[in-house]
Amino acid sequence: MNNGASFRQAMSERVIVADGAMGTMLQAYDPTLDDFDGHEGCNEVLNVTRPDIVRGVHDAYFAVGVDCVETNTFGAN
Repeated sequence: MNNGASFRQAMSERVIVADGAMGTMLQAYDPTLDDFDGHEGCNEVLNVTRPDIVRGVHDAYFAVGVDCVETNTFGAN
């Protein structure tokens, strides 16, 4: 979805499932300690150090037909 209006429209037409395994999918890329900038397991750091990994996870979700994806924000919540 590219804006709130289209998301609301989709919700009025069908069930939208919000689920996923972001952490599992990130770990499948086997990030190194350098990828974590020395903060092992801090997945949010990958947004800056390895955006290609995060983008790859998002692309994988879109490839199977999801409507939207969330940002990688484990500790921010």
